[in-house]
Amino acid sequence: MAAPPRSEEPPPPSTPATSTPVSTAPPGKKHTRGSYYVLYHDFEIDKTDPLFAELDALPEQVFSELKLPPSNSIVQVFLFDTQERYERYMRAKYRNLPPRRAYFIAEPRTGGTDELKIFTWLGDHLSTDLRHELTHALLRSVLKEVPLWLDEGLAGFFELPPHQDGVNPQHLDTLRRGPFQPDLARLEKLKDVVEMQKPEYREAWAWVHLMLRTGPGAKKVLHDYLQTLRTDPNPGPLLPKLSEAVPEPEQALADHLTTVEVPKSRPRSRVNAQK
Repeated sequence: MAAPPRSEEPPPPSTPATSTPVSTAPPGKKHTRGSYYVLYHDFEIDKTDPLFAELDALPEQVFSELKLPPSNSIVQVFLFDTQERYERYMRAKYRNLPPRRAYFIAEPRTGGTDELKIFTWLGDHLSTDLRHELTHALLRSVLKEVPLWLDEGLAGFFELPPHQDGVNPQHLDTLRRGPFQPDLARLEKLKDVVEMQKPEYREAWAWVHLMLRTGPGAKKVLHDYLQTLRTDPNPGPLLPKLSEAVPEPEQALADHLTTVEVPKSRPRSRVNAQK
């Protein structure tokens, strides 16, 4: 960008030297260790909160459902006390990312595996956001790469607790009300996170739910594809493989959504800062 023309007017008063710069440091004064993650925070939390037991059980749920091997990776979770502090940090550190309530970031390390980091804040959606982002981290810990749509679809499947059986009531309700025209070929072409908006998240979840909950043929397609991703980061599109097991997959998805039953809701646990 070209520099602006020089002004002949006097410059505005400078900021007083006594003003205190706003910190953009991540949380880290305290930490809580889970079975596969370390939670960094700057406030006291109740370590007996049921959420922690739920998070500890997540790897078994994910790896068992997807027929993937367990992982020894440790995920770093940075939990901010406020949305404002979280957003300020993300703007300073990851300025090219679009606004989201939470993020999983895989940062390459020289001569080693990626550092798996999650950033979020103590909001009303904490349980869902942690499960969603931890699913991303678990997948990344055992797979070479995960296509964007599939990564988000699987995270959407596991973001609610096990009794939901992968059903996201909000996604389901919106898709049923329509209009909804499934297009997996288009979804598979998306490469940038900014291309994933609410309609894409909903459709990605729907395709994953179809494959995991309609029968052995579609499920095997997904399992085989994930096994390929363990060694090959570029296995090609999934749609041709799914079409062999599920004729007219777009119509099959539309039909599937009409039959999905929503489990009865239960109270969600939520970590609270202790004052």
